[in-house]
Amino acid sequence: AETSSSISEISATVEEIRQTTHSSNEMARQVSESAEKTANISEEGKKATGDAVDAMEHIRDEVAYVAENTVKLSEQSQSIGEIIAAVKDIADQSNLLSVNASIEAAKAGEHGKGFAVVAQEVRSLADQSKEATTQVEQILKDIQKATSTAVMATERGNKAVQTGVVLAKQAGDTINVLSGSVTQAAQHALQIAASSREQLVGIDQLALAMENMKKAGTLNAEGAKQLEEATKVLQHLAGRLKQHSDRFKV
Repeated sequence: AETSSSISEISATVEEIRQTTHSSNEMARQVSESAEKTANISEEGKKATGDAVDAMEHIRDEVAYVAENTVKLSEQSQSIGEIIAAVKDIADQSNLLSVNASIEAAKAGEHGKGFAVVAQEVRSLADQSKEATTQVEQILKDIQKATSTAVMATERGNKAVQTGVVLAKQAGDTINVLSGSVTQAAQHALQIAASSREQLVGIDQLALAMENMKKAGTLNAEGAKQLEEATKVLQHLAGRLKQHSDRFKV
């Protein structure tokens, strides 16, 4: 009876362990699935970071190209400024020549009237050219100012892009390390889940064996009770037999 009771207690303990192992196995399965999803997300993040680095490097190349062309534009603006200065000098000289021509035409009297008209037209054209060159010069100054601002802006943009590339690469390296750790953790989780399944199989087998032992113990207890009752009957019969045998004397 004590053996049967002990086996029942052990069976109950094994059943509790089996239930706990079932719960642990389910948790290990969920952890394994979560780790696998995390590994996939980490891999996607790794790819996205690589794409971001490539995009930043492309932007850096484009900014460098814009900066190069802006510098060329600034150099061309300086060349245009030199041309405008030359045109302005020509206009001043033309104006001076027209004044001299007007003086000479006045000296010539009637014969110089036609030449005076031409000199006046030349002077008018020179004034118009000078005024136009002044306007173009102002426009060119605005262009040069805007170009200088653009050059500085592209330089700042280039530095910012360089910093972005460095940060993106650092983030990529960090994500690579994280991806490796997550992948390793996912592998460990899979191993834990596999071990948990194996333990669950062993616990199930142990629980079945304990159940069989419990049944056998119950049968043994019942047999022991039957044997005890049979022994009592035999003792009773032996007592009666002794009483009958005491009546006879040899």
